[in-house]
Amino acid sequence: MIFNQDQVLKIIKENPLNAIKLMLVSRGDVIQSSIFVSNWDLFDFLEKLKASNDFDTILIAAKTAPKIVEIKNFMDGKLLDYLGTIEHDEEKLPENITLFYKNASKVQKISTPFFLFKEPAKKEIPENPTAAFFSSENSSAGIAENIKLAEDAGFSVTDSFVVSPQSLKNGINRILELLENTSEIENIIIFSDTKASFISKLEKATKLTVLSRDDLIISIFNARAEGTGGKLKLASAVVAKEKAAFRNKITGLSRIKGGIGLKGPGETKEEERKRILKNKEKNVRKQLENEFSRLEFQRKFRKRSRIATVAVVGYTNAGKSTLFNALLNEEATKESDRFFSSIDPKIRKFCLFGKPVFLLDTVGFISNMSNDITDAFNSTFSEIAASDLILHIIDSTEKGWEERKKFVDTLLLENGCDKRSIVPLFSKKSRIKIKQPLRKGFFYDAFDADDITKIKKFIFEKLGWEES
Repeated sequence: MIFNQDQVLKIIKENPLNAIKLMLVSRGDVIQSSIFVSNWDLFDFLEKLKASNDFDTILIAAKTAPKIVEIKNFMDGKLLDYLGTIEHDEEKLPENITLFYKNASKVQKISTPFFLFKEPAKKEIPENPTAAFFSSENSSAGIAENIKLAEDAGFSVTDSFVVSPQSLKNGINRILELLENTSEIENIIIFSDTKASFISKLEKATKLTVLSRDDLIISIFNARAEGTGGKLKLASAVVAKEKAAFRNKITGLSRIKGGIGLKGPGETKEEERKRILKNKEKNVRKQLENEFSRLEFQRKFRKRSRIATVAVVGYTNAGKSTLFNALLNEEATKESDRFFSSIDPKIRKFCLFGKPVFLLDTVGFISNMSNDITDAFNSTFSEIAASDLILHIIDSTEKGWEERKKFVDTLLLENGCDKRSIVPLFSKKSRIKIKQPLRKGFFYDAFDADDITKIKKFIFEKLGWEES
């Protein structure tokens, strides 16, 4: 049962007519109800409401139902199975209900008269059903991002839990306890900084595949890498992760036992693995150095040609590739709503009001990447740092865009970029309801021809050129 109809009706009837009633529901029972005098107060409460194992449904009742945007992000961030809005009349009698509910990795919607409401049909059986565990310290925006990361990597998050940071480091018993009430799952994802030894223990205890955030990122990189550079970055990240896992796992069984008449113990599994990893690392490092030399040669060529370079950077899925294509007026790189639509930097030469310019599209960044993965992109950072102008694209429709902006700015500065060359541009202007005043940069829409012309003129001026 999603909710008890009589219980919900009683709460609506007992509270003031013009108030907004919010109910937190767990397994059909209302465990908490609150009233608000305005949508502003309601949204402020929802903004601060943390994801919890204590409720799986939110119901909101009012004379005019408030509109919640980005429904899937909102539901993912609060770990909701159901979100319902109920409209009632002057007599506080419920008229209609609109219910959003999870079905595999999608959110579906039904609208019906309240008293004719029937629960949705049985959910689809998803591919790669997965249980996800988040730290209780995670923000709703961070949880929603992690769920999207899992889905982009090909997993369906069917069960989600928030647990204490301590439980995600060594609390296997608590995790096993929560797993007892899950549906049939094939994988577990731990979204926390956990050691490889803990993941190994959890895999043995559950007999399931246990993955980390880094595993998801590497998996997506593997699917997106096309050029040699991207594949080398992936290989570097994989080897670094394998080395970290090897350091944390305790193995030491001898592959060949020594005995009378023999020379002694042969190469242990630990020594064999260490040797293989060392050779892998040596090979990848050499190839990366060759790739870095090739890119360095291209950079020197561009410098000698005295043609300016403009880099387009930003958090993943912020709209970089869309702007890149719009400035070139061609589909030079893939546009997608998925994270890391491409990890191979692309550079194109185009004419800007009679002046030749190199335009560089880079891989999107994402927070909480391990140093091993970040280090694999040193050559990309060198490309960005050598640019004359860096356009930092920010999706200001996303919750927590300020933190994302700060994260990318910090990453750029730590990797040799000049602060004076970084300019923020705020994408998806048409979807922003309230535009905050900006001290630097401006809002734009990549599908608005006037905005693209405005950006081109802005680049022209920032490069120190004057119209002839």
